[in-house]
Amino acid sequence: MAVIRPRSIVVVATPTAPLLPDLLHALFHTPGLEVTVLTRETTIKVPIPHAHTHAGNGLQNSGNPPTTSWIAHVKTSFAEPELTSLLEGKETLICCLTGIDIHLSPDLIAAAQRAGVKRFLPAEFGLDTGKEEIRSLLPPYQTRFEIQRRLKSSGMRWTAVYSGLMLEEALKENGILGIDVLWASVVVFPHDEKVRVALSSYRDVANAIVDVVVGNGEAHTEVYTAGFLKTLEEVVTAVEKTLDRVVDRYEGTFEGARKEAAERMKLGYFDGGVALMGRVAAWDERVDAWRYLRSESVVERSAGDWEEEVGRVVKGVREGQIKGDGCGC
Repeated sequence: MAVIRPRSIVVVATPTAPLLPDLLHALFHTPGLEVTVLTRETTIKVPIPHAHTHAGNGLQNSGNPPTTSWIAHVKTSFAEPELTSLLEGKETLICCLTGIDIHLSPDLIAAAQRAGVKRFLPAEFGLDTGKEEIRSLLPPYQTRFEIQRRLKSSGMRWTAVYSGLMLEEALKENGILGIDVLWASVVVFPHDEKVRVALSSYRDVANAIVDVVVGNGEAHTEVYTAGFLKTLEEVVTAVEKTLDRVVDRYEGTFEGARKEAAERMKLGYFDGGVALMGRVAAWDERVDAWRYLRSESVVERSAGDWEEEVGRVVKGVREGQIKGDGCGC
């Protein structure tokens, strides 16, 4: 009887990447995988399910039952030739680099190419990077676009997962949706009230990534997914249900958001400025961020319990488990 070898997966991540816990949980509960998590040298504990974290080559199997996969953590300086060596024999690379670690992406792509990695999943998991209007508003998306250009010329198969707005980030203080669950208010920008936006929790995105990893046949270069598709008013109503009160509504203007975003960035609150520009990207009809929803078939992963998902995140924000970026106010 032939022995089926596990599929070798590598997750290259910033230790504090918000998506990482849910991604590792989803990978752990997907049998038939051998997962290595690469991070820079850090004292931060990487949330590996039921496994021990070891530096260097001291990797140990945690005795997982057959219904789960094996996960190990390796800390690296990302220097050569070590990086290429760590990527050799890996079938799929999932990139979860965030913040200042994004600058490691070009070297990571080059090392993956040398190591013979078959498929590369860049750190997308948001709006459609292909839209120039979005890139002009949000600098991080221009960086993602440059990474895609490198991937196109690398010869590797690659898949960008576009999951819309991240629910936890969209509802946190200063989030893109403009809903402040601490003060029970919402800033509403001019938009077509019938427009549905794509929202995905970290759990939804993690499951979408796993689907790409274990999927049969050729993967598409672009995968569009969502936890659920809802209008702003529907989301606000779900928030009100959790808070058990009606939220105060304020009118926002795109011109005002642009001006305030520039001021925040000038003061050094880059994330807060980007969040404000994200509201322009999400609601300005000239950007048309949700155009793909009219042509792409998007599976709603949490359609049946989306209100519970919203409620879970609202409670997480109010209890301090999900925190916002400095806004520069």
